[in-house]
Amino acid sequence: MTDDLRTYLALGDSMSIDLYTGVKGGGAVSQFHRWLDYHKWLGTSWALDDRTADMCRMRYVPADAKGDVITLTVGGNDLLADKERYLDEGLDSFAQEHIDLLTTIRRTNPNALFIVGNIYAPQTPLPDDLVRALDEANAVIASNVRSIDGQLADIRGAFRAHEAEYLCYDIEPSLQGATVIAGLFQAEASRNLPPQI
Repeated sequence: MTDDLRTYLALGDSMSIDLYTGVKGGGAVSQFHRWLDYHKWLGTSWALDDRTADMCRMRYVPADAKGDVITLTVGGNDLLADKERYLDEGLDSFAQEHIDLLTTIRRTNPNALFIVGNIYAPQTPLPDDLVRALDEANAVIASNVRSIDGQLADIRGAFRAHEAEYLCYDIEPSLQGATVIAGLFQAEASRNLPPQI
């Protein structure tokens, strides 16, 4: 068994952070890092390079950072900030910014396991036009993830009909929600990282 140190690079927004869970180490990134380190994939220990931030938007993601396993949760704040423009003009500019970001991260990390989350709905029910826009944005995310040989964490699917349990402050992951997101990351790692030897 080898014994080396690899890097888990966490990128993105408040879907990944501890803050709203009410527990130090309760965020999706913290939980997933503990899981990685506990399992010691291929005898590896995992350093955490956590670049996530509350209110992060695509333009602020450090796309040149490096890691062996990467998670990215981003896009929701972009949709909120430019909601009227996207509803009027469509999501072409969102799609382009997202694929540009993913492509840059993949170019910097050609061999990394790259897990990208999609975007859930808030607790407050959305009007039909916003539901359609969210579905379209998530279809864009899924397509972009496939095109860069990444893995999709279907957060939207996991949270659907559970928003009251998994969210707090209407739009932030609770401890239970963060645990679900971490579980999606873990499932992708289990499928895509080599087993222990």
